[in-house]
Amino acid sequence: MDIITWMKKNSRAFRHAGSFLSCTERRESILLVGEFAASLAPFYRSIGFNGRMYCYMGGDGYERSLMVTDMEKVDHIDGQYSVISAPLFIQSMGVHELTGFLFDCFDALEEGGLFYLSFPDAVAPNVSDKTLVDSFYSEGKIFMKYYSLIDVLQSAEAVGFSIASIEMDEIDFHDRLISLALKK
Repeated sequence: MDIITWMKKNSRAFRHAGSFLSCTERRESILLVGEFAASLAPFYRSIGFNGRMYCYMGGDGYERSLMVTDMEKVDHIDGQYSVISAPLFIQSMGVHELTGFLFDCFDALEEGGLFYLSFPDAVAPNVSDKTLVDSFYSEGKIFMKYYSLIDVLQSAEAVGFSIASIEMDEIDFHDRLISLALKK
């Protein structure tokens, strides 16, 4: 699938992925977390992000994005980044993994840095493990854990993040998509 078709198909799932950059003045480096984020590398360049780009767990999205960006692959979430972007990533994690991930992202952000994430919103806290569902960014199926907005906000605030913005969208593959910009 070419990038224009992919962006049209998924535009509602990343519509806030660029506007959150206005919440921070520093834009020297960005860590893109997950395959969906890696696929957004050309989008970030197109809206004027001129800092250094890094990718963690990019999968096929990383390989595609290398063709049009100067993104560097990293094996761990560490270092000091101005921005970390992890859209449609946390729903692949269990609760214990989520807390560790949030701590890693908090530690890897420089002071005043911004952490962007988006996830399908569960109507109520979901105690079950992951569920096999149709993937929203590929043709296959994925295991997903549904988190409620309250779940994620409480975890993020316990780690030390403050809320910069919250957006909610109605989407085709689920009832709502939450987009959060969290500040260190």
